Amino acid sequence: MVEDRLQSERRRHKRLKVNFTVIYRVNKPLEVRMVIGDKEVHALMMDLSEGGMCILTDYNIPTRTNLFIKFVLINLNAYKDERVKSMEITGEVRYNLAMQDHLYRIGICFTEIDKKDKVAITNFLNMSAISG
Repeated sequence: MVEDRLQSERRRHKRLKVNFTVIYRVNKPLEVRMVIGDKEVHALMMDLSEGGMCILTDYNIPTRTNLFIKFVLINLNAYKDERVKSMEITGEVRYNLAMQDHLYRIGICFTEIDKKDKVAITNFLNMSAISG
């Protein structure tokens, strides 16, 4: 309980629980890329904020690993043309928590994100807060 409070106090952005599929690839360091390979891996996005996300994956990815992340943001509350948005973002692993069943909860901070993608995420978070 105390750990949860400390974790939330460190964050600069409010996170929203979500359930999206994410595809990621390890960019660097080379050692991690060699272990996982140059393949794209599917994972489950558990939460999202303007500054990052949390995913659940089968791979034990060390902190400071650089990831290339792709996902589709679905915002049913947005205007028609903006409801489905494909995103490609670069991020850095900030924490890695071992879970049950050989799964890992990975916290990722965005390091490179297109301005339009950031706006779409912000709109999604704001509209979800209003409708939720």
